[in-house]
Amino acid sequence: MRNRGGFTLIELVLVISIIALLIMAVGLTSGVRENAKVHSASESVKALRTAAESYIAAGNMTYTGITIPGLQTLGYLPASFSATGSNPWGGNYVIAPNTDTNKVDISLTGVSSSAATRLSALFANSAAATSYASETWTITF
Repeated sequence: MRNRGGFTLIELVLVISIIALLIMAVGLTSGVRENAKVHSASESVKALRTAAESYIAAGNMTYTGITIPGLQTLGYLPASFSATGSNPWGGNYVIAPNTDTNKVDISLTGVSSSAATRLSALFANSAAATSYASETWTITF
């Protein structure tokens, strides 16, 4: 019997199968991560919207002057809410009056176009408008 130094067909098939499974697992987890980011961002947008509505309910006639630090000072947002570099994509949260000061804009920077599309779909029934430009997604309430 000769002793060959190569691999058997079964060993090669087994290694290729394991590599294929690992590639599939990495692909699936990236989709799960993106879903988690979109969900986290949507929850933060809801919290910002609620804070903005509380700002109006407290007697402010328009959104003029609304800021995240101001909402925190008034107790409408937790002090731990960070606007800088804290959205799921590493960008910022911004809240500002719309050109129509009876509406408020909430923006997230650093957002991918696919995530912006999904966020817009989540808020399609409750937002006055959504837009996406230069990695910044904005929603108007």
